[in-house]
Amino acid sequence: MNYQNYFCVAASAMAAAYGFAGLMPAAEAGIAVQGEQATAEYWTARQPEGEKVLLSAEDIQKLNDSLRARNDTLRDLVDFPATLTGQQVKNRIFAAMQDYWPGEKPEDYAGNHILTPAEWEYVRQNCNIDSLSEKVEVQYGVTTQRGDIRLLPTSDGWYSAPNDIHYDNLQGTAIDPAQSVAVLAVSRDGKFYFVQSKDYQGWLAAANVALTDYKTWLNFVEPRDFVVVISNKKKLAASGGAEELYQMGATIPCKKDANGRLALQLPARDAAGRLEIVPTPVQLDSTLHQGYLPYSYNNTIRQAFRFLGDVYGWGGQDESVDCSSFVQDVYRSMGIQIPRDADQQEAALPVNQPLVGLSTTERYDEVKKAKPGALCFKPGHVMMTIGQNDAGVPMVIHSASSYYDYKVDAQKHYIRQVIVSDLTYQNSQGTQTIDGMSSIGSIK
Repeated sequence: MNYQNYFCVAASAMAAAYGFAGLMPAAEAGIAVQGEQATAEYWTARQPEGEKVLLSAEDIQKLNDSLRARNDTLRDLVDFPATLTGQQVKNRIFAAMQDYWPGEKPEDYAGNHILTPAEWEYVRQNCNIDSLSEKVEVQYGVTTQRGDIRLLPTSDGWYSAPNDIHYDNLQGTAIDPAQSVAVLAVSRDGKFYFVQSKDYQGWLAAANVALTDYKTWLNFVEPRDFVVVISNKKKLAASGGAEELYQMGATIPCKKDANGRLALQLPARDAAGRLEIVPTPVQLDSTLHQGYLPYSYNNTIRQAFRFLGDVYGWGGQDESVDCSSFVQDVYRSMGIQIPRDADQQEAALPVNQPLVGLSTTERYDEVKKAKPGALCFKPGHVMMTIGQNDAGVPMVIHSASSYYDYKVDAQKHYIRQVIVSDLTYQNSQGTQTIDGMSSIGSIK
């Protein structure tokens, strides 16, 4: 199957190419730069206007409107229709299946065995398409814990190689708690909702969603006052509740309590599956910020380096980020809403410098012109520019899965972490990254 259009898609093929993903070698960091270049301070010090605010809040709102107009994976939930036709919902379910539609059994592995016809048919039927009425009333939900948006309504992993655990082909993305979703359908077994979030559609465990009324839901879609998670990840617990994981860029509505203290409006799910809001006092610190961070080059760099060393998380697996969610989270912490997947990011960014047909020297010239935070795209991967080092070599930070080294052993080496590197590392054909890049995209 072709997953070329979705996040760091090369990873799944890498597992299959190794032949037995359960025996993949341990991750290493052979191309990762160490020392002072692996610090945010090294790069922020090189920006003479690094703290300058590049876009106002009004400018960012206009940018986000433009990004939504350019890319239909981004949705303004404020304007989401209250009703859809059954056919419209069916089309969305089919689209969310990606390469799993039209319906031939995939040659995926479920654990150590090839997916059986019975397993395939059960999940297909669980989509419950035949039960859709001609007119579908949208229900309004708020996520109460971090969850996985899936291509099909099952929590079982399907993989390109036996015993793989890292690259689940059904994994669309992860979604934070306290996020609004439009609920469009329910799986046959009742365990999954088909949802539309602000940047993805697919199947989400119903136990992760609390239903509510439209007015309350809107306060999570577009809260007047809110706190943003600005660390790579943050665990928060409502009073008497379990800790829930939030990732960089997650927004949480807030209010002042009777004593003038800031209180998060944390969502919880009652026994009937309805939303309860639990006011939870909070102290702002280096992990939480009231409102979005200002968009500047140095904030972009600092936010990116908060992920340094984190595990590579395909589609948000392992409570982490893949290449495209990494850059998305950095930008959303500053209020800029770019698409979730790398190919959609490349298509949507307002400034794009194509590299196809350029020589290696010409490609490096273009990368050197790029400002910090610009995104370097190659098939199946995206990296963020951070500047040039003392030797004039342009460097990037990215959530990387693996690379090849034809200068040493022509073997695949697994990284699976967020690293700083140059652009000389190679792919399976021995092509250096600089020569495999398709374009450089940026916000301005």
